[in-house]
Amino acid sequence: MLRDLTIQNYRCFQDFHIDDLARVNLIVGMNNSGKTSLLEAVYLLVNQDNPQRLSYLLHRRGEVIEQVTSEMPGEPPRYQIYYDIRHLFYGHTPSLEQKISFGSKTDYIRPLQIYIARHQQQPLSAQYLSVSAFNLIFSLAQGQPFTIPLNSDLLIDARWFQQLLSSNPYPNPLLPNIDLITNRAWFIPSSNLKIQDLSFMWNRIALTPEEDKVMKALRILQPDIERISFVTQPNFNRGILLRRADQYPIPIGTMGEGMYRILNLAMAAVTVENGFLLVDEIETGLHYEKQTDMWRFILQVAEQLNIQVFATTHSWDCICAFQEALDELDDQSVGKLFRLSQKGDKIVPVEYTPEELSAAVRQSIEVR
Repeated sequence: MLRDLTIQNYRCFQDFHIDDLARVNLIVGMNNSGKTSLLEAVYLLVNQDNPQRLSYLLHRRGEVIEQVTSEMPGEPPRYQIYYDIRHLFYGHTPSLEQKISFGSKTDYIRPLQIYIARHQQQPLSAQYLSVSAFNLIFSLAQGQPFTIPLNSDLLIDARWFQQLLSSNPYPNPLLPNIDLITNRAWFIPSSNLKIQDLSFMWNRIALTPEEDKVMKALRILQPDIERISFVTQPNFNRGILLRRADQYPIPIGTMGEGMYRILNLAMAAVTVENGFLLVDEIETGLHYEKQTDMWRFILQVAEQLNIQVFATTHSWDCICAFQEALDELDDQSVGKLFRLSQKGDKIVPVEYTPEELSAAVRQSIEVR
């Protein structure tokens, strides 16, 4: 579990430090205050042994460029996909002097640096790259650094990431989800995970106690749910069927966005034991009356499976629900709220202990 986190030169963070992290951390703040970037920093730090995680974050942000590689008369044009790394760097202007760094005083977490450097020799993937004189370097405190070749526009050819994971179970050339192979951390965006990801997770937990935890979570929204099943050749969330008492199976999409969100949260949580659960806009799709039950589930499973949770929200209802669920615990130190605030040119965290959060909610003091 991370006790603290330092971020330098990553996206909106020039020099950021947060201390006294809890098991379950709710991150709030105004737009562009760095909430999602903080989740990304944790994701890269704890998964630093495979830079392919970077492709997931770049793709999710839409930092992808399509370039025409050939255009023949009478044939559709062919495209090649590249990832744009400029926006990873503070100020959007990467240079040889600027280094992204992530670190923590936590004993088993090694620091990580990401920077651009001149390459000493031609990269192995030069056969299909328009090669520049630069590489993107993932530098670990121990072990050999990862070297990612950049093209002449300082873009990463998406095919390079494919080389890292020949065992990818899904033939998506843009976004092979390496979390399916090494689930040290799950990053759930506001748009939710792919159904293929959920199906893969279900294969791991079917007929285990973890399946029972997922069913318990789904009953937060619909108490009479009896079973869930994944069908072959899934298409969006039509490949997931639910059966309620005395009814025929129905697609999960029939029951609304909230049910699919709860399924995402529950399945990711039970398959990342001893790891990290990162959730952007955790309340997405959930009615405010159900959010307290959602937080009860998250707090309970985080303790049971030794998971550290980082979640973001803009919602006052979500904050109130978090506080209500915390108030029910004997040990309320399991959860904290942090607000990211602008102070001059820096972003700084403002910590709310459970006692301070409880007082703020009772008196309707704005903490967002």
